[in-house]
Amino acid sequence: MPNEGLQLLQQKKREDSIERVSWALQYLKDLEGPHCRITAVKLADIAGLSRAALYKPHLRILWDKNWSKSEKERKAKKESEHYNQEKQQLEKEIIHLEKKLQKGDNQITRLTQLIEKEKARANVYRGDYEELKEKHQRLLLHNLRLLRKLHVLGIDTSDLTDQSLYGDEDID
Repeated sequence: MPNEGLQLLQQKKREDSIERVSWALQYLKDLEGPHCRITAVKLADIAGLSRAALYKPHLRILWDKNWSKSEKERKAKKESEHYNQEKQQLEKEIIHLEKKLQKGDNQITRLTQLIEKEKARANVYRGDYEELKEKHQRLLLHNLRLLRKLHVLGIDTSDLTDQSLYGDEDID
């Protein structure tokens, strides 16, 4: 919490000094004419304020017209610099985001190509699987026909086991 009493006192002193400088300016214009040269030394003598006080922004704007112009220029320059700095920062951010976007696009393209390769492999494997399935079905059909012929001829096939057909290897 700021000290309100102190703020009120400062505001009162500020208003008093503004009034004294305004009165001194009017006095100088009346005494020396409307186009007289106003300096801090003359104002300090007439208004009874120190030169340091006269150079404070709230007082200097009253008597130094060149300072107010240069102050406006300084503010405009500062705003321009701030604007340019923000612009550069935003341009850097745009470049960074474009790079990220490009990287993401490249990754999407690479992943899409990988998916297409995998689809092609899956189709090849599916085709190979279908060929093997068909070949095994033909072999199974052939074996069933042979077993039927053996059964029709009256040959006992019960003593034939998987191990005897395939050798001594375990088939799992």
